Formats: sequence, structure tokens, C-alpha cells
Amino acid sequence: MAKSLILWEMDTAILPKQPAEQMAILGKLGTITKTAVDSGKVKDWGIFAGGGAGYSIVDEPATETLTRVMLLMPYIKFHVNPVLGIDEVMKVMQSMQP
Repeated sequence: MAKSLILWEMDTAILPKQPAEQMAILGKLGTITKTAVDSGKVKDWGIFAGGGAGYSIVDEPATETLTRVMLLMPYIKFHVNPVLGIDEVMKVMQSMQP
């Protein structure tokens, strides 16, 4: 599987001004996120203490990551960073040996 670190930030400029409408959207986004965490594909999720931004770590094909982030757009902006573990890095380094 492909592991990625996702940094996310809420786009508050497009949220409705009415608190009840905001909470309805945020509740829906929270449910989508909780389902993803409960599925096991999202290995870790958190919000930074300042609020409005956070991270998640996923272990899934990139196509599934794209599907997941598209469910949360346009309210959330994402930076998806594929990562390699040490074993993968060592294989790359060994393959570059003469």
C-alpha cells in the first residue's frame, strides 16, 4: 500500500456565516472523517491545537486518497505527501550501488 502524510486546512472563507449552517457542514465532514478512521485506512488523524488545520496518515492506494479528499472539498484544502519507510529507502539506495 501507499502511505501518505496529508496536511489539511479548513477554508473558512467559503463556510456559511450562520452558525447552524456551519455546524451542519462541519458535522457532515466529521462523520466522513470518522468513517475513514474507523475503516482502518486512515491510520492517524489530528487537528492542530490552534484549530482549523491538521494532519492524517493514510495507508491506501492513491486513488482511494483522491476519492476521500474529494468528498471533503471545497471546505478543506489538502497537501498529500507520499512517504517511504526506511526499508523502501534502503532498497532504493541498494539499487543505486554500482
